[in-house]
Amino acid sequence: MAYNNFSISKKNSKFYLKEKQPTEGYVEVEYGTPVKKTYHKYFDTVQGTPKEFTTKEVEYQGRKLQFLEVSLEDGSDTNKISVSLKNKGGYTDEVKALVSAFNGYKVGETVTMTVRTSNYTTKKGDERENLNIYVNYDNIKKNDGKSESTGYIDYKEIPSPTKEDDGMGGIEWNWKPQTVFFYNKINEIEAKFGGDVTPTKPAAQTSKAVPTITPQEAFEPAGLDDEQYHDDLPF
Repeated sequence: MAYNNFSISKKNSKFYLKEKQPTEGYVEVEYGTPVKKTYHKYFDTVQGTPKEFTTKEVEYQGRKLQFLEVSLEDGSDTNKISVSLKNKGGYTDEVKALVSAFNGYKVGETVTMTVRTSNYTTKKGDERENLNIYVNYDNIKKNDGKSESTGYIDYKEIPSPTKEDDGMGGIEWNWKPQTVFFYNKINEIEAKFGGDVTPTKPAAQTSKAVPTITPQEAFEPAGLDDEQYHDDLPF
């Protein structure tokens, strides 16, 4: 019996386990300033039957940290994928990708999960990364024999931020419509797994960082490097 606590590496398009000390099968990873070291073991896929999709809050070094967690049973093993819930701009890219992938999931079916990161250029010429998480059924096949996907939320369904007067002659971007959209989706999926939902709606989210919106940028703004963030946690 094993309990595996996976994180997501956007940079490597993989799942990973971490250790604080050198461990066989793990590679050394440097991060932060001053430079710190951690040790990762990377995986192309995570498999199992999803049993839980929920948000959790823990206290660590005087801070309250919030996570979205997906737990899968694989025989006698438990594979948990944990990602930070929010950054300064709202829900993290990892949360949005997991919500999109599990929105159409058929409860009780065994799946294989993979991570893909693609690069694109905004209208302003900025280079950005787009994170996708794919969930494919192990026992449901398409006509061509390939595994059927759980699907995803179309970009057209996701509200774009709205322009608002900042009171000083400029504008700011209000991300609340998108934040509320994903908040409601998280509650819907959590309820599908038999979890408790949170009755209160999230507060407004504003940002001046993204003045140009394309379909790909509907998941903006990006925030903290989630991989480094998880490396500083004790679990």
